[in-house]
Amino acid sequence: MTGPLPQRLRLGPVELDRYLAGQLQGLAYMRRLRAIEDEEVRNLRELEEAWRTLADNVVVDEAAFAVAWREVAAGWSFTRINDLIAKHNAYYGIEARVPMSPRTGGYSKSWQREPYDERWVLERFPPSLRRARERREES
Repeated sequence: MTGPLPQRLRLGPVELDRYLAGQLQGLAYMRRLRAIEDEEVRNLRELEEAWRTLADNVVVDEAAFAVAWREVAAGWSFTRINDLIAKHNAYYGIEARVPMSPRTGGYSKSWQREPYDERWVLERFPPSLRRARERREES
């Protein structure tokens, strides 16, 4: 077979990315974003269970619940998800080919994610015994 390859056999940069993404179950940044989402779901599930358990079994006083829940939130380990976020923040712009601004030398949009911490927990699961018990009754 001589001559140029048929159009369907030529792979340019975009087609090559799509091909590799299909073969590798996504490019590195795609797999990492999926891992971040999976970790967030896992943490939410475990935190909700801990929040409800504390409300149902451990504490009967609103103030004691608030103190105990803040301790749980402060001690919660987000090591795995925060490691993934650090890698995402460092490499996403390069891996996803985010355009750069020629004037500023920076990226045209921000993709940076904030690390997970106690504040993130308390926004989703407030230190309120009443709210924890109400949510238990809803489900």
